[in-house]
Amino acid sequence: MAKTKLTRYTLISLIGVAIIYIIPFIIAQLNFNADLLNIQSGIFSNKGFIISFKNTILFMVIFVPIVVALGFMLAYLTDTKGFGVMVKVSIILPITIPVLSVAGFFRDYMNSFFESINGTLAVGIVFLWSCLGFTYLIFLVSLSNRSKSMEEAAFLDGAGTFRTIFKIIIPSHIEALILSIIISIYNSLKIFKQTYAMFGEYPKYDMFMMQNYLYLKLKRLDIETLIVSADVFLIFILIILVGVMLLGKIQKRKLLM
Repeated sequence: MAKTKLTRYTLISLIGVAIIYIIPFIIAQLNFNADLLNIQSGIFSNKGFIISFKNTILFMVIFVPIVVALGFMLAYLTDTKGFGVMVKVSIILPITIPVLSVAGFFRDYMNSFFESINGTLAVGIVFLWSCLGFTYLIFLVSLSNRSKSMEEAAFLDGAGTFRTIFKIIIPSHIEALILSIIISIYNSLKIFKQTYAMFGEYPKYDMFMMQNYLYLKLKRLDIETLIVSADVFLIFILIILVGVMLLGKIQKRKLLM
């Protein structure tokens, strides 16, 4: 009975996802124009596309590892040092605050500071503050359910804290690491909501992301360019996600050998 109910609810969820996302995506591909993939005259010759693509890659390469590393570090310190409830709440609270409230806070109190620094760094600060709680929660749950016998044995054998972390703890929690990376990549794509509310449709060049470019194409009803650009970016994201998952499987096999 339990399996039947679970299957039923899963099927309903899949139908909803198909209606809202998958079917419209497939229908949109009917407007795919392969000529826009031409290097000389297509989207790859468009300055806006190139700038937004480079900024998005740069942003993800820099700040996704940072938010994952900070989430793990804070979760590890929470587990080993026994941080109180207030510390946990202060880390998790930003992920529960509505997007417009976050954007309004930074716009009203830190706008002058953001104007004086690099745009990518400004977006990164907002990203770290608003999304750190996700990786923190993932690692905290994973670390709190672990067996510490291997770590204690390593310490008795003379292994230091960093050696124990990189040789035992991280490989033992590779699933949590992979999940936190995927969630961080997803959240990095959602940061457009905050940047749009803070800086408008036309932010500075160094904070002009792929989502800004796609939004402007949608607003101008340039459907063919929108679809081709979105497909190229989707393929790029899928390659990253597949690479991360394969790396996780390889590391897990090494741990089990």
